[in-house]
Amino acid sequence: MEPLPTPASAYRRHSLDYSLRTSAGMPFGLRVSQLWGRRDVLRMFVSRGLKVKYASSVLGYAWSLIEPALFIGVYFVVFGRIFHTKIHHYPLFIATAILPWLWFNGTTQQALGALRANGRLITSISLPREIYPLSVVGEKFVEYLLSLPVIAAVAALYRVAPTRYLWAFPLAVLLELVLITGVALFIASMNTILRDIQRGIGVFLRMLFYLCPVLYPASKISNISLRHIYELNPLVGIFELDRAAFFAKDFGEWRAVYVSAIGCVLMLVIGWLTFSRLERTVLKEL
Repeated sequence: MEPLPTPASAYRRHSLDYSLRTSAGMPFGLRVSQLWGRRDVLRMFVSRGLKVKYASSVLGYAWSLIEPALFIGVYFVVFGRIFHTKIHHYPLFIATAILPWLWFNGTTQQALGALRANGRLITSISLPREIYPLSVVGEKFVEYLLSLPVIAAVAALYRVAPTRYLWAFPLAVLLELVLITGVALFIASMNTILRDIQRGIGVFLRMLFYLCPVLYPASKISNISLRHIYELNPLVGIFELDRAAFFAKDFGEWRAVYVSAIGCVLMLVIGWLTFSRLERTVLKEL
């Protein structure tokens, strides 16, 4: 004879069934509309994440400046002094790309566990599940904005004024935000089903770092065919735009930017579709 369900298990199953029914086959426009309607919850999650991070730290906000400054200093000593990299204002050159890289790297790693960390909440409260990885995107976006004074400080130290391509910087931020949103939705859902992703993502990010023009200009790749393959990485065009704000003469072809824009939008579509298609499976795994 099958045992009677406890009130807690009955409530959990009812909540899960309700969540599955309300999200099954929901059109894209309606999902976005529901997400927009709960934007206050998203803001609350972002605010909570930032408060928890800074409240438990002695230096608090200062870490948003210290961390990128340390990276810039180490890479400058290793590549600028020891290996004698011939790039003018090399610390500023590094700073313009290391900050967006830290944004991408930090969001990717934290978004991995966005669903598993909130499993109990997800299966007991009816909210758009996209809120959980998107709250990570929002939190890391705020941290990125808080770290931007590092670039201004290094530019002031070397007395480098912004170039005529300063307008390219907000475009780079927008493109990276689109890319990161797609990546966060994709890996948050996939990591719930395939645990190997969490182990492999660290290796992948370390390899990707050296495949991006952070410590060197993209123009170093002189072979045209290899350059075209290299530019398929959306971060290449983004970092080129970031750097153009202070290094106009090193700004390459617009082809990398166009390819990057297409790649960012494509990643957003893939991430959103993957998240919505795997939602039922993810809920059952949680």
